[in-house]
Amino acid sequence: MRAKFSLLFSIVFLIFALAPAFCADAEETGARVIFIGDVMAHQEQINAAKRDGAWDFAPQFRRVKPLLEDSLVVANLETVFAGKDRGFAGYPSFNTPDELAGELVDFGVDVVTLANNHILDRGFAGAARTIETLDGVGIMWTGLGNGDIGPGEPLIFERAGFRWAFVNYTYGSNNPIPSSGDISLNVISDKAVTEGLRRARLASPDVIAAFFHWGNEYQLVPTKRQRDLAELSVREGADIVIGTHPHVLQPLEVTSSDRGFALVAYSLGNFVSNQRTLPRERSVILAVDVERAPGGGARLSRVSVAPTQVLSAMRGGRRFIEVVYAGESQRFNHSGVTKAEIKKTRLAGRAVLDFLGAASSPDDEGFYTLWNADFPDILPVKRRESPQ
Repeated sequence: MRAKFSLLFSIVFLIFALAPAFCADAEETGARVIFIGDVMAHQEQINAAKRDGAWDFAPQFRRVKPLLEDSLVVANLETVFAGKDRGFAGYPSFNTPDELAGELVDFGVDVVTLANNHILDRGFAGAARTIETLDGVGIMWTGLGNGDIGPGEPLIFERAGFRWAFVNYTYGSNNPIPSSGDISLNVISDKAVTEGLRRARLASPDVIAAFFHWGNEYQLVPTKRQRDLAELSVREGADIVIGTHPHVLQPLEVTSSDRGFALVAYSLGNFVSNQRTLPRERSVILAVDVERAPGGGARLSRVSVAPTQVLSAMRGGRRFIEVVYAGESQRFNHSGVTKAEIKKTRLAGRAVLDFLGAASSPDDEGFYTLWNADFPDILPVKRRESPQ
């Protein structure tokens, strides 16, 4: 009897001892990375965020926060944190209160891309302070050099059991880019892209993502240069290519690669801004699920989107500018939004989904499938020529 009890105790002890390892293995079999487009801060947004001498940007994001849960989140930061002494302002020379950085953390943003045409709006000092502010709140960044690292050095980090490598480039800047200094900008060239992705591969990551600030503003179709750079990036090992700068959505494509399949999103448009001309006020939250590949590393398993729209409305004598979910799932907070606004938003969301060729119905989380590895040959095919 004592022997049986001892054996039973040993089995139970072994199960509990190994349980964490089994759970860890299970958790590491898949991860989700979410990409959102341009995070802008026009003067109207700064004014709307001001509360009793301080700034509260939370209302601009709160309605879509559930979409980012349990994900690695990446955004394009198209403003700077140059400090109050430099004067807060929107377009054409952005400078935003530091409170936006804190709100991005609370919203769930883990990484921002900084290689864009507005990062030098307040000069090198403004860019340097932006880096300091991001470091202070714990947001990782890529696309700039700061003396300690070069502008083309990949961002390498571990998250959710996977090893990630990010590279980030821009076509240029609105302000001159000196050839020397502590702050340097990663500018697009075939050589820079090839070298950056070579360095990324040397880090033996599971997933490589290349981010580009490129293309023509307000154009719904990618340029030949965008397509050529996307093809080069995939050929050099990128699993995911994400574009910004046009301020409108452009097509998303899934293509074959040496590592299986790769995703190219030519432009995600504006995530939050005060650009009101259609279709600049609509976008998507892009979710990319990855899983362990049989031969090691990772592979794409699903690509999906949640349509969004930026509403600007007067309520109780105050201006509210907020990102709202534009799909048909019922799990989102539309309190205070009128029935007419909801109807208009869902029409905008349907136009976006048809433009991208997404599934007709959302999943339980509110995302619409664009591509699934279980049916790799079924590619997104757009059902309309414009997202408006």
